[in-house]
Amino acid sequence: MTVITYVLISLYAILTGVAGIVQWKETGFQIRSLLFVIVAMGMLVTLFLLNKNMMFVSLIVLFIVLHILAIAEGMLKNGKLTYSHHIIRLNFHLVLLVFVFILIK
Repeated sequence: MTVITYVLISLYAILTGVAGIVQWKETGFQIRSLLFVIVAMGMLVTLFLLNKNMMFVSLIVLFIVLHILAIAEGMLKNGKLTYSHHIIRLNFHLVLLVFVFILIK
C-alpha cells in the first residue's frame, strides 16, 4: 500500500503539472499556471522527504494551496464555483493524507 500511496501522489502531481503547462501554452503566461506547476513540483519533492511528519505537513500545505488555486481558477474562468468538483478534490486529498499518515513510516 505504501507504493500505491507514492504512485497516486506522483500521478496526481504529474497530472497537475501537465495541466498547468497546457494551460500556460494555451492562454499564455499567467501566474496561476505557474503556481500550479510549482505546487506540482512541490508535491514531487515532498515524496523524497524522509521525515513522515514533514511530508504530511508539506502535503497539507500544498493541498490547501492547490484548493485555493483551483477555486480561483474556477471563479476566473467560469465565473462560478463548482462545489462537486471541490468536494471530490477535498475527499481525494483527505484519502491521500490518511494513506500518508497510516502507511508511510
